[in-house]
Amino acid sequence: MGAAQGTFAGVTRRIDAGYFEDLGVTALSLMPLAEVDSPQGPGALGYDPSIFSTVERDFGTPDDLRTLVDQAHRHGLAVLLDMVFNHTGNNANHLWKAVLEHPEEEFSDEGGLYFSGHTDSGNRVDTDKRDVQNLLIDTCKLMIHEYHVDGFRFDQTRADLLSHDFLRRLADELTTSKPDVVLVAENLPNDPDLNRSGYDGFSQWCDLFHDKSLALLGEAPFEGERHDADHLADIFYFSRSSFAAHTNNTVNFVVNHDEPAVPVVVGANPATNQPATKDRKGRLGLLSTVVALGIPMLWMGQEFNAEQPAKIVSFAWPPDGPGSNGFYRWASRLVRLRRRYPALRISGYDPAGDGRFRWILGPWMTPDRGGGRLVLGWQLRPNGFAHDAVVVLLNYEPVAVTVDLELGAAGTWVKLADVDVANDIPPFGSNSADDPTALHSRDGMFAGFQLPSSSGFVYKWERA
Repeated sequence: MGAAQGTFAGVTRRIDAGYFEDLGVTALSLMPLAEVDSPQGPGALGYDPSIFSTVERDFGTPDDLRTLVDQAHRHGLAVLLDMVFNHTGNNANHLWKAVLEHPEEEFSDEGGLYFSGHTDSGNRVDTDKRDVQNLLIDTCKLMIHEYHVDGFRFDQTRADLLSHDFLRRLADELTTSKPDVVLVAENLPNDPDLNRSGYDGFSQWCDLFHDKSLALLGEAPFEGERHDADHLADIFYFSRSSFAAHTNNTVNFVVNHDEPAVPVVVGANPATNQPATKDRKGRLGLLSTVVALGIPMLWMGQEFNAEQPAKIVSFAWPPDGPGSNGFYRWASRLVRLRRRYPALRISGYDPAGDGRFRWILGPWMTPDRGGGRLVLGWQLRPNGFAHDAVVVLLNYEPVAVTVDLELGAAGTWVKLADVDVANDIPPFGSNSADDPTALHSRDGMFAGFQLPSSSGFVYKWERA
């Protein structure tokens, strides 16, 4: 990539080379692009904007961004922008006192029309004011109509930082302008009023999925979550008990820009600080993200299990290309399974209530069904077609656990993936019902199945 690394042109080259298509993702969510008063680099995240409608010059020109988005669309990729509307940076802030509301403001510590108070991250943008709302909504419309982006992620939408009346107005205006616009909120407190008229609210970053997953993978407490069964099942079912009614919109992830990657967390525990363990736990974390009900999100470098510290946006690219990396080859095959099979994309308000989802393993069940263990399993039946039935199994224990499986249908179940191998059936793989890893059941049951330590499985019904 050379000088193009970290620029719009560099990302466009990856798009043109088919990298994201090979990985199997369907959307690119870009970090904040507004101009900031600091050079870009490995530790620059973009969360200190100065003028919202600008494009950071270190990344390239406005035309470079247009080219990136247009090329992404040609390759079947949506593009989302991260919008930081709750605060601005404190240095070289061009909006500070740009418009005074009264003459005395010129000599006070007030910031004029666009500001009201401060946050831990910088000057608080006054999104309660109609004129400020107009500026920010117009900024989003500009990005849609001038740069053709598909949607937005909004940073830290806590009500004391960002007016929810503004967010609801923004959603109404943007969906009028672009009915299929994608809206994502970092709604960590789970404020339910971001449901607009029922279940058409903002998709929500699911911090609970992240924190609980890292506690399980690191075998130690993480951000208030313990290495235990509390919330274990919930995080895989839209985190329903902890999120608002539109939980089918949760965005699940185990790595993001603010937190260390899985290998870093695993390495912080002396009991798990081994290269093989970091690899296995990284695989379990990615597999769990792909199979959880909700929307999966991967952080750049996660497809290589890069050992990235928190708040660092660069990683070592495999010198011989992504295809030379075994973790990447496995990850790309796994992600494409989700794209192919509707069972791995189940959504809607209550798939358990309408018969499309059923738990078959869990800590609350009898010992032969994972009782007392950090084990989960579920059946997925997205429709009436037997060939679309899938079973998912997960074991977060550091030891093997033997369970009895209620597959739900007699016949042969093909193992599409585990934490070591992902292999689809033709035409996208060489798997088949005759593979020795397939399960054969005469009555829909399979007794004595062993879940190795830190493991995950995806099985698909293939034939009677």
